[in-house]
Amino acid sequence: MRRFSARLAASFILPLALAACGDDGGTADSANGDTGDTGTDPDGTADSGGVPAGCAGPSDVDARVEVPASIDGDTTLTCDQVHVLTSITFVNSGTLTIEPGTTILGGAGSALVIDQGAAIDASGTADAPIVMTSINVGAGPARGDWGGLVLIGDAPTNVGTGSAEGFPTPPSYGGDDASHDCGTLSYVRVEWAGNEISPGNELNGITFYSCGTGTAVDHVQVHMGLDDGIEMFGGNFDADHIIVTGAADDSLDCDQGYSGNLEDVFIHQDPTVGDNCLEWSNQGNDFVATPLTSPSVTHMTCVGSGADGDKSKGATLKEGAQANIIDSVFAGLTNEGIVLQNQATQSQAEGGSISLAGSHFCDGAAFVVDADDEDPDPAGWTSEDFGGWVVGDGGATDGTACPFASASWGSPDVSMGDGTPTGGSGYAGAVDPAGDNWTTASWINYGV
Repeated sequence: MRRFSARLAASFILPLALAACGDDGGTADSANGDTGDTGTDPDGTADSGGVPAGCAGPSDVDARVEVPASIDGDTTLTCDQVHVLTSITFVNSGTLTIEPGTTILGGAGSALVIDQGAAIDASGTADAPIVMTSINVGAGPARGDWGGLVLIGDAPTNVGTGSAEGFPTPPSYGGDDASHDCGTLSYVRVEWAGNEISPGNELNGITFYSCGTGTAVDHVQVHMGLDDGIEMFGGNFDADHIIVTGAADDSLDCDQGYSGNLEDVFIHQDPTVGDNCLEWSNQGNDFVATPLTSPSVTHMTCVGSGADGDKSKGATLKEGAQANIIDSVFAGLTNEGIVLQNQATQSQAEGGSISLAGSHFCDGAAFVVDADDEDPDPAGWTSEDFGGWVVGDGGATDGTACPFASASWGSPDVSMGDGTPTGGSGYAGAVDPAGDNWTTASWINYGV
């Protein structure tokens, strides 16, 4: 098994050092995602900068090592080094193991890609999350500073074999292995990603291409991405405890036959930018292509952009997608609660394959059927018809504010306690009022 140990060349250290000198003394800065220097307190615990004992933080320039552009065979990234992506790194084979507490910094034009013949084991912990962030952390990071994380598998899609978006030379994805294992992501945070390759051709924070049921995803945050937060192209893995904050486009985008179950989800849109909390579509060229996109989300809280937003919406369902949005809460939306497009999607609703049971639209929201002259398959419903169907299906337009402890951008606490809307499981939204408030845990970064 390989372990990277070579220090960065002197010619590369200087620009990285300049990019990292936003802190004085290398201390932690939660507002920009900097978790500080390595070091321990006298009792051996992690230092006050938030970096686990024995691990290096992004300000540790001397601990930086460059990640190769191509990785073959089992390889480990250790937390005592800061691993720097300088290009699009492809893991071609074996398992890339990333130790708890490891920091990975992405430079311009870089990304980390786990190809079909490889897998990732990024198993962090609540006290030692794995952080993939911008090389400019500490010196003014921005959306799109680097590409993000891409996992590519062989599970089915409804396009057969596809070509991945966002690459100068696109890798292929898709196959017939429904159990394909792309690997494990647990207590992982991806920040400031979404590099634009060309206009309209960006990577997302995390992109899952055809990842199957062997893939394990829990306690993952994507923060301040340039394009979508998380997008699934086909595949059928489940995920839980997911946070998407500040995505400039859609927060959770599912298409091409993705059919997994998502549970315990918190989405918070930037007050000025962001499109759908959910955009779920089947396939643009064939609305009845199988497998149909049919995700389920249970116990989600979506807080929109509010009065100063632009595109902010709760969900857009289109192209014949099926959908279950169960025991969830939408609040603070600038525009529509749910947008339905295409007759194929209306038919899914009429046939019982779309459900909003137990979900609430706390501030009141419109339910809109969206069609234009270029729609090849316009829905027959009016918006009034759709709104009546939503309420009749068990979705509620409460019209009153959700009693969040705080919906403040940058410091949210979406627990609700007394007054929590009810759902089929007893409560609606991401936080169980009788349980732990997992959305305020220390592994999460809301700083902007």
